[in-house]
Amino acid sequence: MESLHRMAQVARKEILELWRNAGVVAFILVIPVVEMTVLGFATAGGINDLPVAVCDADRSSASRRLIETIHQARSFEVVALVDAAAAGEAMLDAGEVSALFIVDSGFGRALVDGRGGASVAAVIDGSNTAVANYTAIYAEGVMAHFVAQSLGGSMEMPVTAEPRIWYNQDLRRENFYIPALLGIMLALVVLAITAVCIVRERERGTLERLMVSPVRPLELILGKLVPAIIIAYAELVVMLLIATQVFYVPIRGSLLLYVALMFVYLLAEMGVGILISTVATSQAQALPTIFLLVTMNGILAGFITPVETMPQIAQYISMTVPLRYFITITRELFAKGAGFQDLLPHLVPLVGMSVALFTLSTLLLRRRLV
Repeated sequence: MESLHRMAQVARKEILELWRNAGVVAFILVIPVVEMTVLGFATAGGINDLPVAVCDADRSSASRRLIETIHQARSFEVVALVDAAAAGEAMLDAGEVSALFIVDSGFGRALVDGRGGASVAAVIDGSNTAVANYTAIYAEGVMAHFVAQSLGGSMEMPVTAEPRIWYNQDLRRENFYIPALLGIMLALVVLAITAVCIVRERERGTLERLMVSPVRPLELILGKLVPAIIIAYAELVVMLLIATQVFYVPIRGSLLLYVALMFVYLLAEMGVGILISTVATSQAQALPTIFLLVTMNGILAGFITPVETMPQIAQYISMTVPLRYFITITRELFAKGAGFQDLLPHLVPLVGMSVALFTLSTLLLRRRLV
């Protein structure tokens, strides 16, 4: 009880300190909201080697040539041949492929007759707008190339691709970018408040006085983080209102689950904030570092370019960025209504990184303070 009381007193002191510096706090909070609004209107979506599955119901020489054409195209990589469309749709739902090509029975016969009716359905995952737009265009291009090869350059095209977009039928860019902006802006808020609140104490020379008080280092750290968590969740409410009411981004999953998973992400970002505070000696050093880190992490996390299309070295580096996993969780939950089991593969590494970052940064700070 005494430990909780001391931690509460530190939190109370920090809230009063933030209240005295309301202008700075307002500035920190307004920047993410403005950036999210501006970038939401401004963002715009070649992507190669997109993983696709093929369901060949015709099993003719023509359909096999088509599969080979799809696979050899620079745009696609056939990673699975499924016996039933349902199996391919399950892979699409799990995010294992970007598209599913369904070749109907009678495809080869219709192609030979040249009377039309040889259609190929391209079921596309529309939750990733940047990828879906290219996938639809590439599918039509591959079909045109196949027909030109098969019919010797005939101007008539009896084979057509029929794109069917899942999760984001209108291919709205906002549905792809806004969920990612949520994670980036939350990182900006949490990092700024966490790093600045500790650096401020060091600048004023009050950090050492706190350490000789009955307050233990861990109690001091946790007490200072409580206001940051409260502010982050308040900021989340504002951003969700902007996302849903200004940009009309649908949220198909559980908001309660999202709020719970966000705490894990906040823990990781607060760990990074404490880490910055152990290195920086002033707010003038901490703030530029935070802005640079958020910008770099946003790029590596797949805000602009999908992680799967980055160079291999960049993909490896992005695995160390907590924002990457939180962006994926946000997009999956918003667009597909993903549940806990669906998000678990992305949650596990995020939990590990959160615990590691927070523990490491806390130990380093305690070593400098004691």
